[in-house]
Amino acid sequence: MKERKIKHLKAIARILDTQFEGPFRIRFGLDGILGLIPGIGDFITTSASLYILINAAKLGCGPSTLIRMGFNIALENIVDMVPLLGNLFDFYWKSNLKNIALLERHLANPKEVRKNSRVLIISVLLFLTLILFSTVYLSFLVIMSLYSFIFS
Repeated sequence: MKERKIKHLKAIARILDTQFEGPFRIRFGLDGILGLIPGIGDFITTSASLYILINAAKLGCGPSTLIRMGFNIALENIVDMVPLLGNLFDFYWKSNLKNIALLERHLANPKEVRKNSRVLIISVLLFLTLILFSTVYLSFLVIMSLYSFIFS
């Protein structure tokens, strides 16, 4: 039963990410094609990606692996907001195949994947915290410079 479900999820990921071959042997799927349709295409492909994520949870993936899978989906959707760049990113990132690989690695060795996922999540959170504090500090410097310019 579990193997059949994984095979089904792999087929969906392949259709979304690498079903077709383009020029220069570049593989792409429906994610890249449907992404060209504003709004609707991204809704359809994100729904399919979330279907894979939900089934990974049902198959026993832990929270850290699921967060990592969600990060792959979120990153793809954030970049998709930029016209043209988002479409090109769809051809490169292949979040669904990355998530299937995470699922298979988790099922094969849950402790190792859990550890690696936690390290990645902590690293991303630290990086985002650094960006937050940097922007606050830069904002402070700009405000102080404006204050100094206006009142001097």
